[in-house]
Amino acid sequence: MCLRKAALAVFTFFAFVGPAAAAVTISFYAHKLGNKGFWIEFPHAYVTLNGTTEIGHLPVKANFGFTPPVVGPSVLWGKVDGVVVGAEDSYVAQDTPYFSFPLTDRQYAAVLAVVARWRDAPQPSYDLDTHNCVIFVKEVAAAVGLSVGGDNAYVRRPAEFLADLQTRNAALLARLTTGGRTIATASVPQPASASPGAKQSPALSIISP
Repeated sequence: MCLRKAALAVFTFFAFVGPAAAAVTISFYAHKLGNKGFWIEFPHAYVTLNGTTEIGHLPVKANFGFTPPVVGPSVLWGKVDGVVVGAEDSYVAQDTPYFSFPLTDRQYAAVLAVVARWRDAPQPSYDLDTHNCVIFVKEVAAAVGLSVGGDNAYVRRPAEFLADLQTRNAALLARLTTGGRTIATASVPQPASASPGAKQSPALSIISP
């Protein structure tokens, strides 16, 4: 009798809890200035996508950022070629996401649409002040429903841009949950006063905002 009650309790628990809901989680990152051997790693904003889709439970593991294929002084003088690239796992491992939350399949598709539009843009497409990694992530954020600023105040400051984005969406991010738990957000510095202004690629070691 006790065994039967125990089995019934286990069955009831799983009947109500069920399997974890499928979702692709998006995370927002800002890479800091650093170096990797002889290579300089410039500040860079990018997003990662991990999880499974709601429909079909398809596995997703990707990340996207926007950068010139090769960073040189020419980025200071005008437009250069730009590419959407995915960072290596070792690159992502150096960073902590500012915040993360689960996407619906519709939001996931919206992210991929932004990626496709930037990837297929006529060249040269990269501009340090009007069409760079921060603007790319800003468009991704808007596509998934986040509130974004109406100007490009932090266009050359990925970390401060993400801190501002987190502040603007604090109430929304606090409500988003995974498995019944509020998604934790990273402790990040408050933005300073602004100044004007998915293929693996080795170019990420010299990536520019």
